[in-house]
Amino acid sequence: KFCPEAISPSQACLDGGRKGYMLIHEGGFPNDACGAWHDKGKVESVEDCAVLAREMGLKAFAVTEPSVYLGGKRHCYAEAIDITPEFWKELCVSAADVPCTGGEWLNNPEYDVYALEPAA
Repeated sequence: KFCPEAISPSQACLDGGRKGYMLIHEGGFPNDACGAWHDKGKVESVEDCAVLAREMGLKAFAVTEPSVYLGGKRHCYAEAIDITPEFWKELCVSAADVPCTGGEWLNNPEYDVYALEPAA
């Protein structure tokens, strides 16, 4: 049976390379030991949140789906998770159960975490 939400890691890597970011965790965000957060407020899109994190020099971000409580916008945190070129390559092989190095993931069903593709 085909799962419509199933995606291969290699396809995620190709998509991530085009967008400049890749989903690494659903339903939560990192604790401070894994990556300190910076509240960036309301954004229109996942891409807008990626831009804000990149402008801060950070390598990851957490964002919600649009919410009526936010006027149809999303909420964005820039995250200080260390995403190295080597880690990015590992994500291309397997983006399942990505560890939160040095810390842990905190459960919050509203947020998904994305890694920004590191500069080559």
